[in-house]
Amino acid sequence: MDTQPAIAPKEKPALTTYLTDADHKAVIDLIWSQLPEKQNRHSSSWWFFLLCPEGPDGYGPRQLMFTVAARAGRRIRINDVWLPGLDLARPVAAGRDRFDAMCVGWYCDGQTVHDDFIRLAAPAEMDANAGFLRCQDAQGQGITFRRSAGHDVGLSATVCAPGGAAEFETWGALDSPTSSPTVSMNIETPFGGTHYIGWRRLNFRGRFRLPTGEETLQGTGFFQRVCLNVPVFPWKWIWAIFPDQSIFTAYLPYLGLNLFRKGYRFFGSERLEGATLAIKPSAHWISPGGAPIPFDRVSATPRLGRGPYPQFDVEATGASGDRIRFTAATYGLSRFYIDRPALGGLVETHWNYNEFMFRLDNLDGQLAGRPLSREATGQAYGSFEYTYGLGL
Repeated sequence: MDTQPAIAPKEKPALTTYLTDADHKAVIDLIWSQLPEKQNRHSSSWWFFLLCPEGPDGYGPRQLMFTVAARAGRRIRINDVWLPGLDLARPVAAGRDRFDAMCVGWYCDGQTVHDDFIRLAAPAEMDANAGFLRCQDAQGQGITFRRSAGHDVGLSATVCAPGGAAEFETWGALDSPTSSPTVSMNIETPFGGTHYIGWRRLNFRGRFRLPTGEETLQGTGFFQRVCLNVPVFPWKWIWAIFPDQSIFTAYLPYLGLNLFRKGYRFFGSERLEGATLAIKPSAHWISPGGAPIPFDRVSATPRLGRGPYPQFDVEATGASGDRIRFTAATYGLSRFYIDRPALGGLVETHWNYNEFMFRLDNLDGQLAGRPLSREATGQAYGSFEYTYGLGL
């Protein structure tokens, strides 16, 4: 694949008055640190792109994902690949951090999920001053995320692997927290905390060598950098994108029987699979240029027997009478899972991250008195994360 810089957009977006250029860049600068002074034996970090190319009826059904992930521990296993865990005593000086990490990437062509786009463990180097994260093996295969050279506020990525390659640029409208890189969670407790940077709606364009051929793609997507300094716990996370770039997003941490599930099969009954208790769930509808509409009651109920994967009935209601209801009709699945030996290797802790690609069906509801339907909004697609286990 030609590894020349990704094709730039026809017009360079101007900065807006939401925040200054310096404010946005300050958040970008934080991406290149995993806050090593706050890490502990439970710590995990990941950097994650989800990309939805433009299609004939919106942003989908094709999707791509690329991530670099690390986890504390002497030895860990990610997607059945053994690697050294984060060394809490490693030297970090002058903004330069070296550690071992895992590169994972997949491509869904709308029907088939190509899980082997990239899957390798390699040494990683992150430089806060130069603004990059590089995880690359001796053959030059791996993933690099870096500050964009073509945008005042933006990110770029290079992926090189036997299963494919990519070179793309990302940028945002920068007119709201949704279209800008934002520190959306910064929690500290005596037992650990979470630092989360999200870019919940961004634009991308670049050149991709896919299992189905080489092509230039553009569309919209999502980026996050997460530093989790508590045990990884179960959650459901939903991100759906509509043709006008409106977003529905929801986050549901939960407790349930599958907290202790080890393995990769779902329960045989909906009653057991759905026996969960959501802990402070939240959801928002975010239109381009509009204020987020919050929902304070959210449910995402798994439904079995409708196909090869669980589907999910999603419902959210807000205090002002806003409501949305739909089926996350899943058509693809990629798994990301982490195991770590404990008690001297006698047992292993297990955490499983199921990432479903879904088509949004049976849309119903109303927002600010306006009815919701597929006819009114167009076809939406998205990603549904359904995690379980407990990574101690």
